[in-house]
Amino acid sequence: KQLDSLCKEYDDLSKQCPSLDFETVQGMLKGFIDLVFEYQGKYYIVDYKSNWLGDGVEAYTESALNQVMCEHRYDLQYQIYCLALHRFLRSRLADYRYETHFGGVYYLFLRGLPKQGIFYHLPKQQFIEKLDKLFDGKDLS
Repeated sequence: KQLDSLCKEYDDLSKQCPSLDFETVQGMLKGFIDLVFEYQGKYYIVDYKSNWLGDGVEAYTESALNQVMCEHRYDLQYQIYCLALHRFLRSRLADYRYETHFGGVYYLFLRGLPKQGIFYHLPKQQFIEKLDKLFDGKDLS
């Protein structure tokens, strides 16, 4: 409940999604980040998706992407991935600062590329810091 509440407080997409349950969270903890890349000093996450949203690239609109992101709770997936990269960068870069080094996350829906099918999000720093505390078992209040 705390995790769902925190996600919905800071992420507009999460606000549109159904409530989290154990099965959803358990499934997210089995995933892997597809790619991390650095561009101009910022680090980004990429996750590839092969979801079929309809015939043709016109089916891969922002609205359609948001809907499928919510249906599968990919918002939670990218939030966990962002926390993982944040923790990794903090442990590897001596001068790490979220606002300087963290670039965000891309979900690339392959069937909509190259014209559509790109979802991008940069979580707020305060959200990632609170998520970090929550995963460490610390009180958020």
